[in-house]
Amino acid sequence: MKHPPGPVLSWLSHLIEWPVEELSSEHNASLKVVLHRGRYKLITDGAIYSFSDLYANYRKTFEQLQWPQPPYESCLILGLGMASIPDMLTTKFNKDLEFTAVEIDEAVTSLAYKYVLLPKKIKVQVFTADAGSFLEWHEGSYDMICSDVFVGDLIPEDLESIEALEAMRDLLNPGGILLYNRLSRYKQDVAKNLKFRDEVFLKVFPKGGFLDVDGNWMFVSNMAMFPGVSNV
Repeated sequence: MKHPPGPVLSWLSHLIEWPVEELSSEHNASLKVVLHRGRYKLITDGAIYSFSDLYANYRKTFEQLQWPQPPYESCLILGLGMASIPDMLTTKFNKDLEFTAVEIDEAVTSLAYKYVLLPKKIKVQVFTADAGSFLEWHEGSYDMICSDVFVGDLIPEDLESIEALEAMRDLLNPGGILLYNRLSRYKQDVAKNLKFRDEVFLKVFPKGGFLDVDGNWMFVSNMAMFPGVSNV
């Protein structure tokens, strides 16, 4: 299949999900790439890991963010997936950012390059590493950090700790923003999110809060950068 796909397949993908590739890896028993609505979508363990500019939780967050001037120059992505975040920021929001990403699964990284990064000529420096371990030793600094790490539909416990959030905070440049994605589909998700907000997130980011983005809560380190958005 062409990357990007031809017009006929793109049209058909608005009617049905068109299977493209399926494989397994050490970290994921099933990695499925499908073409849907003209975009490549990555599905694993029943969860959508990437969906180009239709990866709605981040798209809606970026739409509501008051982008600063001078503009951001760097972005760290914890959990590359199939590169929805750099794809979206580059092609939909026209941001010129230097991207660094952490992805534990080399098979996922390979899919990201095959279907997104190489065809669209988006440059990303990728570290093959566990995100929690990466935070312990990495010494970079970034204007934006996007935390999007899931195992199935769960966030690894070490990334929900005060220590992990402090490590993310320490990697942020002054005026930078952390965007931390969490599921909120079910009552138990909401209960966990409220506990995380009160016992972890606000202790590290007292000016923070969250955006309700249709089935997810996007925790943000500074609510002042989202004018007009109020927390529940």
